[in-house]
Amino acid sequence: MSYANFEDYRNEFGDDDRPSDDAETRVVRAIERASRLADTYIRSNGITVPLTDPVAIGDVRGPVLDIARYNAWPDTDTENLRKRYEDAIAFFEGIAAGKIHLISNGQVTTGSKLTNIRLFRA
Repeated sequence: MSYANFEDYRNEFGDDDRPSDDAETRVVRAIERASRLADTYIRSNGITVPLTDPVAIGDVRGPVLDIARYNAWPDTDTENLRKRYEDAIAFFEGIAAGKIHLISNGQVTTGSKLTNIRLFRA
């Protein structure tokens, strides 16, 4: 299961950074890959994947899109693109380490005392 789709990608980033050739296919594959990566981090801290809770999916959608964007266009490596990718990986590492609690259908990741963290994307 993917945590985003092509329309989510377009809404988040627009069409500026995509060549016109096989953009949709490339983006969809990158989103699927990023979603699988997210699942490995989430699963490592005890939450059943794939996520089905709409709020939890909303919490991971942004970082999944950032990872997908970075992987879909490796030749477009800008500082902003790399920073967003690194922040997304750090977010998932935080979930895996228990520093960020993700709540999904009553399941809560375990770890530190940080709870109820929500991401707000600019």
